[in-house]
Amino acid sequence: MRYVIALGGNAIAESGKVRGVAKAIARLYARGDEVVVTHGNGPQVGELSDIESLRLPVLTAQTEAWIGTEIGNSIAAALQSPAGSLRYSIPTVVLTYVIVRSGRKAFSNPTKPIGRFMEREEAEAMRSKGFAVRKLIHGYRRVVPSPNPKEIIQAGLIERLLRDRRIVIACGGGGIPMRRVSGRLEYADAVIDKDRTSALLASEINADRLIILTDVDGVYLDFSSKSRRLLRKASTSELRKYAKAGYFEEGSMKPKVESCIYFVDSTKRDAAIGNISRPEDAISMRNATVITP
Repeated sequence: MRYVIALGGNAIAESGKVRGVAKAIARLYARGDEVVVTHGNGPQVGELSDIESLRLPVLTAQTEAWIGTEIGNSIAAALQSPAGSLRYSIPTVVLTYVIVRSGRKAFSNPTKPIGRFMEREEAEAMRSKGFAVRKLIHGYRRVVPSPNPKEIIQAGLIERLLRDRRIVIACGGGGIPMRRVSGRLEYADAVIDKDRTSALLASEINADRLIILTDVDGVYLDFSSKSRRLLRKASTSELRKYAKAGYFEEGSMKPKVESCIYFVDSTKRDAAIGNISRPEDAISMRNATVITP
């Protein structure tokens, strides 16, 4: 089986959760499965943007190397554990260029949250400096343009590494956003949603499963109310209806749901959204939201 496993940027802020995922990935590798790990960078790229006067694509490249190395070290440690009884293998981190759609709408309507949560007063101060800020369920965060990915430059390289029995960490932070201008590649000032890039990658490399791990148990209806309900299983058509009705928050669960819909529709294979604290559940398609054709 070939897996693409996407880790949320907020969820991987806790090292204990990363170690748990690393052990699950080591077990997949031990039984002969192929694994690509992707990850978010929203909190981390936001922190760097506060202290470094660099463009968002450059900050994404920094976080891709930094977070990818940390995840890789955790997986390498798990591969050496006695329980795994595996030969030593260091995962390969691939800095990934991703071509984005360059229409005006994607850049005029910022939707991707980055950085930490803020109180209202701090958010207003940031707005006064010209930054876009949005109120989310858990508070205020800066938001930046997030155009959809349309091509992953290193997809072929990632496939070759998988055939060579390497665990690959790629598309970190959604990948380094690029645009083609007059036949050349140029940076795009944006942060790509990592779930959308993960779904595109999973489709391009013919993955058998897309697994999105986050800090909740799956897809909920009426998430912010006391009557919230976890969807255990849903078809893509059902999820489209819920999304159209406004059940999923932009910049949070909505892109995860839409990414799974894209992968399932394009491959006719299943995807799952589950809790990063229990990665084995989502990988085995239980106690999570399973999305089917």
